[in-house]
Amino acid sequence: MRRALIAALLFGLCYVAHGAKVDPGAVAYEDPFTGFKFPQLLGSFKFQRQGQLERVQLGYGVTYVEPTGATATIIVYDMNLSGIQDGTTDARVQEEFATIDRAIGAFARQGGYRSATRIDNVQQLSKAWLQANHELIRADGRRALSYSFIRGQNGRFVKIRITTPSQATYARLPVFLLSVSRAIRMLG
Repeated sequence: MRRALIAALLFGLCYVAHGAKVDPGAVAYEDPFTGFKFPQLLGSFKFQRQGQLERVQLGYGVTYVEPTGATATIIVYDMNLSGIQDGTTDARVQEEFATIDRAIGAFARQGGYRSATRIDNVQQLSKAWLQANHELIRADGRRALSYSFIRGQNGRFVKIRITTPSQATYARLPVFLLSVSRAIRMLG
């Protein structure tokens, strides 16, 4: 049930146009338990204001959008588990990573996508994150690319899902990942 809630949050993304200017360093959301501080901007992605964050059982999600139509959702959760190790080697992080393909496949079978195909020949962006890549055909026939990342940090799973209509977004993702790494206190 919890995995379904997390998957629903990841796949139920809203697309919102960029609006007013923001202070890039201003904190949009601070997690009181982990100290994670999500700024208004993560690379070229702007925090999407919704009045409150979308809540999921045992965690939360923050959504960012890019002017190109790319959407990034960062989910921080623990599945009521303790001692999740930082990095990618914890067996539970590996298990959560394995759920990415299953969740995308299930969403396609439920009609959310016409098809979803794993793409393995994409250069991995960071050794600090496990990465899965998919080509999607949306229900309306439009093509999209999906990049998913996961790691453990401060006793939580941190999962990122970026969905974009353009392959050009991939070139901006290293800066985005670096910005997320700072937000979740991996770096400095």
